[in-house]
Amino acid sequence: MASDSLDTLREVVVSSSRTGRLRVDLALLAREKQQLLARLGEQVSQLLDEGKLEVPEGVRQTYDRVKDVDARIKADAGRAHDNAYGAPRGYEPEAGGYGDADDELDEHAELAQETKR
Repeated sequence: MASDSLDTLREVVVSSSRTGRLRVDLALLAREKQQLLARLGEQVSQLLDEGKLEVPEGVRQTYDRVKDVDARIKADAGRAHDNAYGAPRGYEPEAGGYGDADDELDEHAELAQETKR
């Protein structure tokens, strides 16, 4: 009776293991498919850029949209590195203390001095 329970448990574990492995394999295959489709899209895009491929209007519209999105990415990439004040990163006057008057106290320092008085 105990050996029947162990055999059943073993079958369940083996079956679960196989199912888990199958799920992992399916996920890896789906990922590979996405990568291959991306590569295919890049190759088709290159052929369209070179004028070596004619495609139906629907495909051409998708290609044109991809080009528009790519142009927006390139245009906006530089602005993503600006800080809230529009200056390039590395110049943060609020953090760097780049003000004109060196002996001006910020509000926290003023509060600290008032409490000492």
